[in-house]
Amino acid sequence: MPRIRVSSCMLLIILTTQAPYPAALQVKQVTCNGWRDAWRLRNAQCEMVIVPQVGRVMSFARIGGKSVLWNNAAIQGQTVLKDDHEWHNFGGDKVWPTQQDWWEWYTDRKGWPPPYFSDAAPQTAEPIEGGVRMTSPKSPEFGTRTIREFVMDADKPLVYVRQWFKKEDGRPVTMSLWTVTQVRKPDYAILPAGPLTDGRPYKMLGEIVPSRLKLSAGCVAIRNDEQKPQKIGTALDAANQSDWVAGVFGDELFIESRRVGTPDPNYPDGNCQGEIYTAPARDGSYVELELLSPLRDLKPGETLRDDAVWQIIRLKQNAPEQAAAEARQAHAVGLSLLSRQG
Repeated sequence: MPRIRVSSCMLLIILTTQAPYPAALQVKQVTCNGWRDAWRLRNAQCEMVIVPQVGRVMSFARIGGKSVLWNNAAIQGQTVLKDDHEWHNFGGDKVWPTQQDWWEWYTDRKGWPPPYFSDAAPQTAEPIEGGVRMTSPKSPEFGTRTIREFVMDADKPLVYVRQWFKKEDGRPVTMSLWTVTQVRKPDYAILPAGPLTDGRPYKMLGEIVPSRLKLSAGCVAIRNDEQKPQKIGTALDAANQSDWVAGVFGDELFIESRRVGTPDPNYPDGNCQGEIYTAPARDGSYVELELLSPLRDLKPGETLRDDAVWQIIRLKQNAPEQAAAEARQAHAVGLSLLSRQG
């Protein structure tokens, strides 16, 4: 397979909205790499680009910097207007509906590819106060819509993501709000160490190359292997403060945080709340940073909500121990916001 090229999101601004945003925050409709009707959120520190035509976030970067998100340049600008039972790996960040080996319970897929209405289907978007709301079409398999609201801080490189499944009709379904964020090849990705599983503070969800993994300072750091894909997961720590995942890019750390309400033994994949997948060079050397909510049974009229906070911070030192310490500090900021708004 030829090596996949990565491109940054090239923007053409086509409309300035008139919604009531803070003076320091700009929300504009743009064209991004051939995708029309995208939305750009921008303050003095960072910018995010949301592309409803492929139902995902395609760029998140500090001003003047490179986006942390991976884009598949080979298919940029393309759309998938109906379910063709293929995986269209655009990159970026999206939400999948439940544990992967359960997809066949609800769809005609045997574990792969992802359900169309949760992956590649075009969505709608509209401006809201401080950001943008993106809404998926209703999934005929799950009877749900995915709704995500991206609200950028007026001053900081931080975005609050309100996100939920809305169950509208059909039989009860068991769902987990599973965010899959594909980032460009980092120096390494980090998960907080969890309780021991088979003598390790992480769970092997695929093959691991031992030389690419490092345990230190209560965290698990993993690097891409050029030849082999890898996947790990971790469960919550005893203090229930470990619901985050991060990637390090030079002097920048990108972190996603969620808030744990109460201890819950019912997370997917053997109780994993966070997971990391590393792709080999033949597939683009991207990394998937994944956070999962507990599994919940949904009936018509019910919702499953699990908000997140995205941040990009400057590292004082690029080393796993220091990066983990700074990630925990940033996670505390995220938890504070999630506690106030959740």
